[in-house]
Amino acid sequence: MPLDVLTRNFWLLLQGAESTLLLSAATAVFASAIGVAAAMLRVFGRLPFRLAVDLYLYIVRGIPLLLLLFFMYYGLPYTGIDIAPVPGGILVMSIYFGAFMCEIFRAAIEALPRSQWDAARGLGMRLPLILAIVVLPQAVRLAAPPFINTCVLLVKSTSLVSIIGLSELTMAGRQIVERTFAPFQILLGVAMIYFVICYSLSRLGRYVEGRMRYAH
Repeated sequence: MPLDVLTRNFWLLLQGAESTLLLSAATAVFASAIGVAAAMLRVFGRLPFRLAVDLYLYIVRGIPLLLLLFFMYYGLPYTGIDIAPVPGGILVMSIYFGAFMCEIFRAAIEALPRSQWDAARGLGMRLPLILAIVVLPQAVRLAAPPFINTCVLLVKSTSLVSIIGLSELTMAGRQIVERTFAPFQILLGVAMIYFVICYSLSRLGRYVEGRMRYAH
């Protein structure tokens, strides 16, 4: 049967999918931390910090992710810095997607009505307390749908780390194709798994967006 080769090797693809999910989860956590920190500096920081964040955003968003991965894997060793593929891939992807997360969280913070700030200040709250109690909880709700959409893009972008030898779903598919000479069946299975992951995240984004509308 044409699909027998896929069914026999599907468990190997699932192992690769597990690595993809772990890589995506780790990247999402670190990118979110970078994004929140950068957004706070850009909105509330002094001028030098705002300029530094702007420079970071323009540089990172203006360079392809693949080129950043190549620079980490092939360029940094010439400077004496050698990073293993797994932490290096997570680091580069976190820095890259942190720039997009920054804009998501910045927009969510700035979207809050001015009356929220004025009411909190009228109650005698200082900025740290305003952020913790008033701003951030509402900003997280506003940022949730675009955040999940960015996570979908992040999952698909993990396929690029196979270029630097990091084993994940795409790498597993390539290795199986080289052994079985059945590219159509195996790559079909890879595409199906990516679709299931990304579709599930997209549905989660729709659900969160719906809950937000209901809450408002």
